[in-house]
Amino acid sequence: MNNLRRDYHEEAYPPMPTSTTRFWRKEIFWQLSRFFVLNFKIIRIVVLGHS
Repeated sequence: MNNLRRDYHEEAYPPMPTSTTRFWRKEIFWQLSRFFVLNFKIIRIVVLGHS
């Protein structure tokens, strides 16, 4: 019985985010700017694809 499957060992979980990562995830101005940049890129691709 030594070769039982261990599904919940430590490597199965994602790493804990750093304090910098948590800061950027909560920063509303950063998220708004990324939102507009991403939407601009998508709109540009759509417009150039239809011309």
